[in-house]
Amino acid sequence: MDDGRPGEQLYAVLAAKRRQITLAVLITGGTGQIGSFLCQSLLRSGEEVIIYDVKPNMENIKAFKDRVRLVEGDILDRNQMVEIIRKYGVKSVYHLAAVVVIESRENPVKSASVNCLGTANVFEACRLADVERVVFTSSSAVIGRPDSYQKSVVTEDDVPHCPPDPYSATKVMNEVFGQHYYSRFGLKTLCLRISAGWGPGRYVGFTGVFNDMIRKLARGEPASLPQDFAYSKAPLRWVYVEELGDCLAFAGRVDEAKIRRRLYNVGTRRPFTPVEFVAMLKQILPDARLQAEWRDKPTESALNVAGPSGLDFDCTRFYDELGYKETLGLRESLERAIAFERAA
Repeated sequence: MDDGRPGEQLYAVLAAKRRQITLAVLITGGTGQIGSFLCQSLLRSGEEVIIYDVKPNMENIKAFKDRVRLVEGDILDRNQMVEIIRKYGVKSVYHLAAVVVIESRENPVKSASVNCLGTANVFEACRLADVERVVFTSSSAVIGRPDSYQKSVVTEDDVPHCPPDPYSATKVMNEVFGQHYYSRFGLKTLCLRISAGWGPGRYVGFTGVFNDMIRKLARGEPASLPQDFAYSKAPLRWVYVEELGDCLAFAGRVDEAKIRRRLYNVGTRRPFTPVEFVAMLKQILPDARLQAEWRDKPTESALNVAGPSGLDFDCTRFYDELGYKETLGLRESLERAIAFERAA
């Protein structure tokens, strides 16, 4: 029966069509090391995944490229981001695109442009397009040197004593802007300040040389433990990149009522030392030709990064408040990394 209200009928039709649309998630930098593992975690959960990447690394996504939608786009182009978010009905954004440590030091202007303005563009695009949540990453590199603190363990409550490093400085700015967009505009941002992600997918840069060491040993080649990671007492909370992908995916769907702060440190629940890591590696690869020259203090470069510097980076709130459950221990993580490299 026609009730004479065509406006309401049209609204009902549009509402029905909207319910038929599968909302998507978008990952900036989705073909990078961490992004590619996040993609796989989201796909396992049945999500429709949009990768937004300025220079896609097809090698990292070759195993599942037909299951994702790839958009070549730049986070410096805010209008394009808004268009893509609206076009595909994106509900959540995972912002991983960044200029990393070594490149930031060599090209600080590019680092400031991409990491600072680019991240601000992501927040603004998400605000304009009514995205439900933005998960973005920071780094333990914001913490600074141990002698800046009067204790051996830092938590989310400690104000970072940022070192004079371009990458670290841009990540502090990202944290501040994320909090501002939440407080001022109500954009549900959630920052994961990551200890470090290790494993396949990246073999250059600060942690990349560590990954390259594992790749060489897995292939039967000789390798040396990088000196930046040879301080024997360093409390490392590094996360295997597959587990890190799961951490990020979890952060995107965790109940808002559980979130007590807009920033969480993310790493393993308990730290391990480089000595323990090497011992486990030798258990798995008893014939490995690994040269490890242990240090009784960190290198100058390592002093700027919590963990390798000797300063512990507490991550328990991510588990206790949000409820994340670790699935991979150190041994299984190493076994998976070795199997991946041998199959590559």
